[in-house]
Amino acid sequence: MAAWSWLDLPGKNPRFATVFGDVLLESLEGWWFLDTVEGTLELRWPTAVELSAELDSPEGRQDLLLEDLVMEAAQRGVVPEADEVLTFMPHPALGGRLSAECAVPVRLELALRMCGEVHRQVRRRAAPEPSPLLLGHSLGAHADWGTTLSRP
Repeated sequence: MAAWSWLDLPGKNPRFATVFGDVLLESLEGWWFLDTVEGTLELRWPTAVELSAELDSPEGRQDLLLEDLVMEAAQRGVVPEADEVLTFMPHPALGGRLSAECAVPVRLELALRMCGEVHRQVRRRAAPEPSPLLLGHSLGAHADWGTTLSRP
């Protein structure tokens, strides 16, 4: 989980992983969902009972467990081993598709490291770099100093 250290993980303990490598974490606040495709961490369930109820529902199996993609990948002969998960190559954050054709089995630890690093780099590229002249602040994407500053 070290590759996801840019998220607020302290106090959240990984308990389960889905076939596509999303991680369910437990904390004192409840149960969290680490979405490795979206690169998000969300507190979704106050109790394990609510977690189980959603994962047992047709919507939960589709939206969280990606059941249709798991079954389609299996029909294509792509089935992860006990220590593997399916991941998308290339990753959707890099322009890949969320489809069974792009699903490949990868060891869980490696998949988590790759996805976490992809999202960290994508976020870093999306954030404007701080300017040393502005004491750590950034200008943002739309600043146009050439037209806003004039000489007396």
